Amino acid sequence: MVGAVHGKGLVAGVHLVRAGGVEPDGELAFRTVERCYQTGLLMFAPVGFGGATVKISPPLVISSDAVEEGVGVLEEALDEAARELGR
Repeated sequence: MVGAVHGKGLVAGVHLVRAGGVEPDGELAFRTVERCYQTGLLMFAPVGFGGATVKISPPLVISSDAVEEGVGVLEEALDEAARELGR
């Protein structure tokens, strides 16, 4: 589902695609961001081609523990969104 990850410094984008292909999956990106929000992790609305890129931009003063927690929430949200959509 992850087609590409690009970043520079503390700004990154996770481009989501339909499984086994290269077609952008904007619905999966939107649901993932929505699930993150419901869990308490504030994210930008999906951006980029097909609205399928989840933008990650934490504060510059973030602790390593907070980064690990955020990545865990993002991973769980992506899994839940994929199951919800049957992917």
